[in-house]
Amino acid sequence: MPDLPTRLDYFSIGREVVVQKSTKIDPAQVDIEGSDANLFVGIAAVLADQITKQLAFRTAALLLDGADDEDLDRYAFDRYNLTRKGASAARGTVKFTRSTVTAGAGSVPVGTKLRTGTNIEYVTTTVATFGATDLESTSANVRAVQAGKSTQVGQQAINRLAQPQLLWDATLSVSNAKTTAGGEDAEDDETFRARIRDFWRTARRGILAAIEQGALTVEGVVFARAVESLSGDGSAARIVFLYISDSSGVASDALAEEVKVALDDYRAAGIAVLISTSTPLQVSIALRLRFLAGVDTRTLTDLIRAAVTEFVNSLSVNGTLYYGQLFSVLQRYVSDGLILDEGTIEEPLGDLIPPVGQTIRTTLSDVTASAV
Repeated sequence: MPDLPTRLDYFSIGREVVVQKSTKIDPAQVDIEGSDANLFVGIAAVLADQITKQLAFRTAALLLDGADDEDLDRYAFDRYNLTRKGASAARGTVKFTRSTVTAGAGSVPVGTKLRTGTNIEYVTTTVATFGATDLESTSANVRAVQAGKSTQVGQQAINRLAQPQLLWDATLSVSNAKTTAGGEDAEDDETFRARIRDFWRTARRGILAAIEQGALTVEGVVFARAVESLSGDGSAARIVFLYISDSSGVASDALAEEVKVALDDYRAAGIAVLISTSTPLQVSIALRLRFLAGVDTRTLTDLIRAAVTEFVNSLSVNGTLYYGQLFSVLQRYVSDGLILDEGTIEEPLGDLIPPVGQTIRTTLSDVTASAV
């Protein structure tokens, strides 16, 4: 806080008062550590400094860029009636199968507990039904019992019934053909702050940005991209395609159903919004690095790889990985000793444009760095 008085500034003010006003105190005593004058002026300076900081912090808490944590929650609710998204449970769909039809028709009720091989627990949120001659049930939506990113699982991971003996057919088995999605930790300050900033831009609803904002209000949805469909002559076809994903670049049919309900408050009347779930597109990044002498190359390389991974994984649905933006990420480390030139990025050689409905993603192991 360079614009505000510091403790030393207040101490200097106190010293000047003593020098100008005192008649019985040697002014030099103020600068003698431990003297009465030094303690008196010093304590007053400390208290004034603390009051100044408290005023500054509380004033900052009233502003969007200065508010954090609970202060940001109060700011958003008081001014925009917005609330922070809490941690969300992963959602997906499963199917139940059986080897014989001996038990006849039946159904798997809502609330049936399922488990993965690592004991992550899910429950059904819709009914799965079997006809008398069906070996496979209708699809059932499921939700993780606990919220958070760690509850999200891949294909075929949900493979056990917790209590099969409680069902009408104890021989049932279960599996999920698609990855579950929407398991997210509580919305962080920066993400929430960005959503608050979009409030007025999307307040009129109906526009593409408002439809995206409506999707982002659903817990578990981190990225949304709305695209207007045009007819052959370039006029609006009254259809909007909406692509959604969580932070991993995936989305489930169950998550899409929740978004569909939320969009009733955002889409224009008479306009159909067709929701598509995204799938991640894994890419590799190859770097060829050079450094100035005396630089801790191992540490700097690890920082660069982590920054590139974080940047790529921040791309939205259908978002292009621009070569220039990747180059800009590397430019952050030039002052730390990285020598940047046209050969630094070996792969990709240009912009990467994902197919419609996919989200570019990478992992730390896919970002490789070699020395020149």
